[in-house]
Order: sequence, then C-alpha cells, then structure tokens
Amino acid sequence: MNTRIWLALCAGLLLAACGGGKPNPGGSGTVSGFVTDIGSGAKLAGVSVEGVGTAAKTTTDASGQFSLGGLAEGTVKLSFHKDGYAPGYATARTGAQEASTLVALKKEGSAQPYDPATGQTLYQMTEAGPYAVIFAAGSLATADANLRVVITPLDPTKEGQALPGQLRAGSNPLIPVTFAEFSILDSAGRRINLKPGASAIVELPIPPELRGAYPIGAKIHCYAYNPETGQWEDFVEGTVELSSVDGSTPVLRASIRHFSWYGGAPEGQKCRNGAVQVVDAGGKPLEGATVVVTPGVNGTTNAEGVASVWIAEGSPNPKMYAYKVSTNSDGRIPELPRTAKVIDIGYFVTDDLGVVLPGLVEKDCASVTASSAPVGPQSGHPGSPENPFVIRLGPVGAAVYDVEAWLLASSGQAFVQIGQGIPGEDGEIEESEPVDGARVTLLDGEGRSAVLTGLGGGSYYLEGGLSLTPGRRYTLSIDADGNGSVEGSGSLVAVGNVAWEGGLDGSTRPAQGFTARWSDPASGVSGYSPVYYAVVSNGATEPEDYDFDYYVGPAREFQPHSNALGAAEGAPLKPGDYTGSLWAFSGAFAPAGRNDFTVSNNITGVGLSGRFYSFSQAPGVTFTLTAP
Repeated sequence: MNTRIWLALCAGLLLAACGGGKPNPGGSGTVSGFVTDIGSGAKLAGVSVEGVGTAAKTTTDASGQFSLGGLAEGTVKLSFHKDGYAPGYATARTGAQEASTLVALKKEGSAQPYDPATGQTLYQMTEAGPYAVIFAAGSLATADANLRVVITPLDPTKEGQALPGQLRAGSNPLIPVTFAEFSILDSAGRRINLKPGASAIVELPIPPELRGAYPIGAKIHCYAYNPETGQWEDFVEGTVELSSVDGSTPVLRASIRHFSWYGGAPEGQKCRNGAVQVVDAGGKPLEGATVVVTPGVNGTTNAEGVASVWIAEGSPNPKMYAYKVSTNSDGRIPELPRTAKVIDIGYFVTDDLGVVLPGLVEKDCASVTASSAPVGPQSGHPGSPENPFVIRLGPVGAAVYDVEAWLLASSGQAFVQIGQGIPGEDGEIEESEPVDGARVTLLDGEGRSAVLTGLGGGSYYLEGGLSLTPGRRYTLSIDADGNGSVEGSGSLVAVGNVAWEGGLDGSTRPAQGFTARWSDPASGVSGYSPVYYAVVSNGATEPEDYDFDYYVGPAREFQPHSNALGAAEGAPLKPGDYTGSLWAFSGAFAPAGRNDFTVSNNITGVGLSGRFYSFSQAPGVTFTLTAP
C-alpha cells in the first residue's frame, strides 16, 4: 500500500472515533451507522441524517459514520440526503443498547427540464432499457414553468441494498422486481408533487434475468415508499407491456400518485426458516450481529452467534449478508483508538439456496417474525440449527476495492482485475493499486465452484475446474483481503455466440421492408434475456450519402429505417452496400461508442464494487439493399 493510501486510511480511522456529528439531546434512543455509495462501495461524508418527524439531525463524518441521538425508544425512521444522490431511508429499533444500521445511496440520474403545462414523456436510458415517466399537462401542484425531473433507476438484482427501509408491505416481505426514484424539483430546488387526484404513468424495465418470470401481460403489485410511515404502501397493480419509448423492452407500466421511490414487487407468500451463524475472521461467534435477507425477514444473533431468518420463496437469487457496528474497546485493531467505531461485514454467497430451502421449515410469510432461535426440527439440513449457514465478518477500512470481471462462455474463460484505492469526493477511486492475495470464487448455480488463479498485478484467471455454459447463471464471490470474509459479490447469465441470420452475408435485399435478424444458441433457456446491439451502415464518407440505423434491446430482429439527413420518418434505408455489426451482452456492459445509456455496477458490497459482464460479437456481414 502506498504512503498516500496508508495516511488516508489512518486519517479515516481516527475520524471514526469522533462519532460522526453531535447527537441531539432529548431522547434516550441512539442509532449509529455508516452510509456508503452503492456504485463504488465508498463510505460517504457530508450526508445529512435526520430522524423522520423529529428534530434529531446530524451529518456523516469523513469516514461515512454517523451517530444520531435524541430519538424515542422503539422503531425509528431515518432519512439520508446528499447532493447528487437519490434520497435514502432506513428504519431501526432503539432500546437498551445503541442500534446500528448500514445505508447505501445511489447517485441520481440526469436532471431533465420540464414545463408542467405540457404533456411529455421523459426517460433515463440504462442497459436494461428506458425508465420513463409520462406526464399529463397540468398535473403537477406548481405554477413554476421551469422544473427539473430526475429519474434514478434501480435494478434490485444488482443494487437491492440501496432500496429504502425494510422491503415489506405490512407483515409480508416483498420480492423486488424493478424500482426507480422520481424527484420533481422547482426553480428553488423544492420537491414538487402531483395535484390531489392527479396521476402520472411510469414504465420500469423488467431486469433481463427476471423476464422469464414476468412475461408480457403479467400483473405485478406496485408500491411507493412512504418516509413518514417507513412502509412500502400498495397503490395499484401494474402490467408488463412493451416500452412506449423503444417499443421492444418489457416494462412494468403503472400509475403513480406521488413521487418517491416506486416499484413493482409481489408479496412473498411462503417463507422458510433458516439458521445463520455469524463469526469473526478468527471463527469466534459474534453476538448482536444483524443478518439481512432479501427477500425475507432479518434476524439478530444470540450469544452463540446464531440468528433465525426467514427467506421468502419466489426470488431467483435470494441474498444474505451480516454486519456488526461496535467500538474498538478490546483493541482488536491496534491502530485504532479504543473509542473508535468499527464496522464488520460479510456476505453469504451461494447459488444453491433454492436447492437447500426445501429442507427448511415453511410458514406463511404474514405469520413470521424475527426471533433469536430457528424453529422446528430440520434434521441437520443446511440452514438448520445443527448445520447453520455461516457468514464470516471482517472489518471495513477507508480504502475501497474496485473490480472488473468478464466471462466468455464460448471459450470457457473468466478474468478478474482487482484494484484498491482511496475514493475522492465524488466517491470514485482517484488512484488504484493492484490487489494480490484475494480469493475469487466463481459459482455455477448448481453447487459447483472454482477458485480463480492469481496471475499477479491484481489479475485472476479461471484455469479449468468449471465448465461455462451459455444461458446459465454464474456468481462471482470476492474475498478481497483473503481473510475469509466476503466483501461483495455479483451475478449474471452467460451469453451465447450470436450470429447474423444465414444467407444475409453477400446477399441482395430490397430496402423496403428489410428486416435484420440474428440467432442465439441460448435463446429459449429459462431466465435468459441478454441485450443485443445491432448496427447496419453503408459507410459512406459524404454526409449527404451516409445512412445507418441501430437497435439496442432484447429482440432478435429489427427493421432498420433511414437516419440520413432530411429522411422522412419511417423511410427505408438508402440503396447501396451495407455492413452489419452485432453484439450480445449481459451484466454491467456497454458497447464501445454507446454513451446514451447508463450502466450500473453489479458487483456490490461495503468497501467494494465493480462490473461483471458477459458478451459475444458476431462476425461482420456485408449485403446490398436495392431501391423499393
């Protein structure tokens, strides 16, 4: 580690001793915790933290830590605000001991101008498709004609930790499908909402890996987060339709009655009980650690380090992590003051929860509550009291890890690059050093896994031991410091080798009605829905002769239209010779030259973040289009 990183790390750790702002007097309840950037894993300074409905207020310190006092005992609701980020919310339960929480914020989308006297569709493009809001003229409660609309997309298959509060509707856990935060700001920066009785339409893309479970025509309950109650509240039922923006992306289309966090999430009906043991890096059981399950019901560990959790059925990839915020009173980290706060965290990474769940005790989700001990005999099955799931925790420092990973199923290759550095004010790493000695594991969703081989210079490579199959889900587990605790993970479905339709190369086709088609050998596999990027162009050097069209979406064909200067809408491509380029991709991947949509990191954790993607490129084709 270079001198700059070491000094910054020490400075951050010393500041952690300060407690992150002065708590407000007046109540016996206190909540402490850390706020992180879901995109980079960095802990965020300068975040405003407030007790909803109270006068309690503080700000996170340079290490992203806060301590908020003056709160009533019992369930408390917190809000988190920082310029450039969508608002965050959390709930905690204060009592005889200080409560703790971890909160992840997501950078907000681009601000777009809007005149509320007009009807308009605004959208934020992502690799999953366009997130859109459709306004009716005069539906907003303002006379200000110069509004800014901010749409912040959130794919819960990648970024579930950034969803506010506990993901529950009443007593039932919710199975997250697709979400976004909508902020309407006036000229003075104040939040604007809909007039009483008015509504707007939103369209939220179904994440590619969930499209098999939610086909066109499917109905999904839609919820909005209410910061005052700390609840996700049911408003309407949405329908999966094709996007009105691009005409091809499956989106959840629904009505919205006020702007906040909003999304689609069916209620979990059946939950299975599991035992989780939380231990430190040396294997010692940890009491008082929080175990978070998505989707499901969280738990807190007892004196044996064991917590009871409930995992909701219906999610294709349930996730679990544990954390504990404590002081360094025992001096376990010698370089920290005894009064410093320490956060330890670890992730339970496996793709076979769906396999082990049938052995666990099942109940209606509405009837379960958090408890300190698992219920019922489970015969030593994984997740039973005799054979609990184990999560190993490790401390999080000031430096963060950045991961770049790719997978090529066709050639059986997987490659990972890990760096570490200190994030700047924007949450991004300013200087990065390669990280060796990490333990990087690739899991195939069927109980098999392989540990990647370190090549030096922060690089890791799959050298056999695990076959890679297009259409299959793979999960990457990262133990960046090699101490046994997993800092973060990410998953994707491997793409197949795409190819243009047979006979297109070298052919002559009429421009009128021409349809470009391609094949993918993994198409038809349940849960497989990559994004395709196809481009056809004539390569002319003179602007008046040049013509092209492109497609980004889940379909395996499109009908190109002319994008030539002065071309009428819907006109066919100009006659002439054309080339075709084609890519397929999944995960956090953007093709070269495409800057019109955002890509979210799909490897997430506290102090770790990155991009995991799979892609293939078809051989190029040439063909000729003739005049209609």
